[in-house]
Amino acid sequence: MLLTKTSNSVSPAHSRLARSVVGMVGKTIGRRDFLKQSGITLGAGAVATQLPFNIIGKAQAAQPMTGGKTEVHRTVCTHCSVGCAIDAVVENGVWVRQEPVFDSPLNLGSHC
Repeated sequence: MLLTKTSNSVSPAHSRLARSVVGMVGKTIGRRDFLKQSGITLGAGAVATQLPFNIIGKAQAAQPMTGGKTEVHRTVCTHCSVGCAIDAVVENGVWVRQEPVFDSPLNLGSHC
C-alpha cells in the first residue's frame, strides 16, 4: 500500500511550535547571522580565558612536624578478600605509607 499526499497544509502542532519559538526569540535567524554570532561568541570566549582572574591562589604547604615517633604496625590489607599482610607506617597517629611483608606466605612480599 502506497501513501499519497492529500493536502499541502502544514501540521497545526508544527506551526504552533514555530510561532512560540519565534515569539520567544523575537525573530528568526539566518545561516549567515548564526555564523557571525557564533564567531563573535567564540572569540569572546577565547579572550575571556586569557584574562587574569585571581580567584584561586597558590596553596602554602605546611611544615612537616619533627620529633614525632614512627611506628610500624603489622596489619591485614583491606582491598580484597585474600588478606595479605602489610606493614603500616604510622607517624604522629597518621597512616603515611604501607610496605609489603616479604615473609608472608599469602602475598610473598607484594601488593595485590
